[in-house]
Amino acid sequence: MSQSTRVLVTGGSGFLGGHIVQHLFQDPATTVAIVSRKPKSTSSDARISYHAADITDETRIKALFDEIKPHAVIHTVSPHHTDAASALIRTNIDGTKTLLKAAKACHETQAFVYTSSDSALQPTQVPLTEDKAVLYTETHYVRCYGMTKAVADALVQAANGSELGTAVIRLPSIYGEDDTNFLPQLVSGLRKKEHKMQVGKNKKVFEFVYVKKAAEAHILASRALLDSQKAPAVAGQAFFISDGIPQPFFDFARKCYAAAGSPVKPEEVTSIPLGAMKVMASLGEWIYFIFTLGAKTPTLRRDGIDHLDGGACWSIEKARRILGYEPVADQDEAIKISMDWAMKNC
Repeated sequence: MSQSTRVLVTGGSGFLGGHIVQHLFQDPATTVAIVSRKPKSTSSDARISYHAADITDETRIKALFDEIKPHAVIHTVSPHHTDAASALIRTNIDGTKTLLKAAKACHETQAFVYTSSDSALQPTQVPLTEDKAVLYTETHYVRCYGMTKAVADALVQAANGSELGTAVIRLPSIYGEDDTNFLPQLVSGLRKKEHKMQVGKNKKVFEFVYVKKAAEAHILASRALLDSQKAPAVAGQAFFISDGIPQPFFDFARKCYAAAGSPVKPEEVTSIPLGAMKVMASLGEWIYFIFTLGAKTPTLRRDGIDHLDGGACWSIEKARRILGYEPVADQDEAIKISMDWAMKNC
């Protein structure tokens, strides 16, 4: 970042956002403003400030931009993929629109980086480049979460212009220290002795990304947008980010189990048919809905099983060439560090 750079990070108290904030602090001239509904104060550093706000509240968001005057915005906040459609639409679509409007109206704000997802794209099993990627739309989608991420992805790219440079960072499943979703699920499965099970034939490949590298990619994009020489190649663009090692989902999971001291031999794997799991998940959701009147949802959900029937296979060459991004040097070591943390904290 350039000298005396002010960065506003939505969701800066969360998993990815927290790592982005840590990365930003490597530059002593950068100050960070964390904006979320209930920001968690984790540092007494004078360079960081915490601001409670609903990102769909235009008056509040405008006031924050007037106060903070950020040079760059990194927008990571999103509800969980299992949240209600109304919450997903409100935060991912309406909230992104509100932030973009405020960023464009703030003279000091020059860069806007958005965190998108593999869920926003139609799945592929061949190395996909950004120019061939197909985003879901409001009328064509599989899951509401993916639709809202896709619409926001497109909104951010379209908002690029002379008054605001924008970029989209598209991420697959994230793993790493402080994870609140993926690794805790793996640890739970391990402790329940379910780690030798897999759903389906485990043939479709997925991308994964170590959280520190995901955070770094956002910083690279924001730096480039603030650099007059680099900005033209980055502005209005989307970038695939991953470890660059597409692999079947349960192969990656078993790498994690092995790193935690519980390797699984091929002959020990029990495979449950994908179709049967879809039926079980759907039935479980209906039972929960009937007996809790929609107040609770089961851990096993149909959209999670459907995700295993999708997959993702990306080329990260564009990010390498334009952003200077390099994936984690040793994925096995990153997994080991991550699982050491998870086994102690989950």
